[in-house]
Amino acid sequence: MPGEHLDLSSDAGPPRGANRMTGRPFIGVRFACCGVYTRVYRNQAATAYEGRCPRCGKAVKFPIGPGGTGERFFEAF
Repeated sequence: MPGEHLDLSSDAGPPRGANRMTGRPFIGVRFACCGVYTRVYRNQAATAYEGRCPRCGKAVKFPIGPGGTGERFFEAF
């Protein structure tokens, strides 16, 4: 219809994945107990990544410190 158009040049924000390091830090964890994957977020004190299995509630804690690893994905048994 006249006067209507689709503007494909609008700023829709940053491309997917471009802003991932400025948000809340997380690591990916696969819980072998239930075969599920979830994100585990850094605690407020920035001393560890802490989370729970979304199905059974098993707790995990990954301490942050010198001599650590640069890996971002883990498996919890």
